[in-house]
Amino acid sequence: MRAQRPSAQIGELLLRSRPWSITNTDGREREEGAKLPSGRICLGNPSSTGFRESTRMVQRNGETDDLSNCNQATQDYLPYLFALLSCIESDDLLLKSEPYFTWKSGLSSHIIKKSRPKVTLPSLHYELSTTLYLYSLLLSNRSTTLVSTLGLYETSRSLSTAEQKAHDETINQAAEMLCRAAGVLGYLGETVLPRWENAVGSEGMGKRGAGGPGKGRKGLVELERETVEAVSKLFLAHANLLAIRRLLSRSLSLTLLSPGPPLPKTHPSPSLLSKLHLHTYALLDSSRSLLKPPQINDDIASDFKKFINNERGLVMSLSFKWLGVDCGENGGRDKAGECLCWLGMAKGGLEDLGAKGPKAGLKGFVGKVGKGGKDKDGIGKVEREYESVKGFERAYKKVNDTVHFQPLPTPQSLLLLLPSGVAALQAKPFSPPPLAFSPRNTMPRPPKATTTKIPIAEMEGMSLVPGAGGAGGGPEESDDESDE
Repeated sequence: MRAQRPSAQIGELLLRSRPWSITNTDGREREEGAKLPSGRICLGNPSSTGFRESTRMVQRNGETDDLSNCNQATQDYLPYLFALLSCIESDDLLLKSEPYFTWKSGLSSHIIKKSRPKVTLPSLHYELSTTLYLYSLLLSNRSTTLVSTLGLYETSRSLSTAEQKAHDETINQAAEMLCRAAGVLGYLGETVLPRWENAVGSEGMGKRGAGGPGKGRKGLVELERETVEAVSKLFLAHANLLAIRRLLSRSLSLTLLSPGPPLPKTHPSPSLLSKLHLHTYALLDSSRSLLKPPQINDDIASDFKKFINNERGLVMSLSFKWLGVDCGENGGRDKAGECLCWLGMAKGGLEDLGAKGPKAGLKGFVGKVGKGGKDKDGIGKVEREYESVKGFERAYKKVNDTVHFQPLPTPQSLLLLLPSGVAALQAKPFSPPPLAFSPRNTMPRPPKATTTKIPIAEMEGMSLVPGAGGAGGGPEESDDESDE
């Protein structure tokens, strides 16, 4: 797979998942537009049809210009899914038989060319889980679309102040979408998947080994809780990278033209940049670790795992870079040796990613600007950072060799001094949409019939015997007393 911008590569790897068909209970695929048997009328609503048709069109054309329509169809579909599931769980809606849904995997390691495994499972929990997963991917790819329209605008000298602010706001919007995508996956992993497992069990979810030792996976690897959390952290990591890009937007043009010290006055604090990158590294490292268990790792496409690993290495190298720059700019003589050691570690990490110069390595890997992921000079993100690190290292080494004469510490000793990371952005919690309709037992009940109470004072002297004395009358005399 060719190197791409992070979100673009995520989209290529993840948005392969799509709804394929609804099947009858006997496993036969149902034709679109066919009437559903009684008890499954819920699957024939217009929102479901529009959602699946919109998603198919996007997948068939392979374009992102219809993502907004697909996103809208998904948002229209979710209230019905939540409502149907609520009615079924409250026994307000009874199905004669369980509906089956079929989806294709996008992260499976068993992908061969264009053929992707179909996974058919019963339960509306499955449909809701896959729809929420797809919704997060749509948000991620909409973020990618926004960023791809900007290019490397920070280096353009023809942009007005108003245009610069508009582009910065677009970066903010793209980062916000990734935070929302991470929140959707957080809700899926913490709420929906446990409800599904409680309803049908691990075997009903198609988990690997659920049917006994040695049993293979029958469900989507995307719907494992570890995978959901890993992708969520990946989205959040790229949201933080966009926040860092926004922070550097006013000074990037100067640092690209003349990499190395001194930093421009508008440049953010190197210490803050190092901590922001360290937090992003922690997210990527956690994402990679979540995919390591054999029951997950064996079923995940190698391209996806390699991508996360490369992203992790790049962000760690940038953390080392800014730690070194902070020592060089603010540490004085005592930090001169640490400065060069941090920069040496950063340069080594970038070389491990293939950066050897402008014409070598992973051109366009992470943050591509134009076609092929290159800027006007044909240099990708890794190469630009590599040249920047060499510029800082060259300048600080000259100062140390002529003024400070400080020895370089070992990398192992410096790693013990790593500061804690700082988060620029957090995931936005997802709230389910209002239900399209509610179960009857949760609807407002009609008011109860009320009876008028007669005060006790008004009941004195009243009798239930017809013709008896009314109010103020004395008690009726007995027959014995009258005879006397």
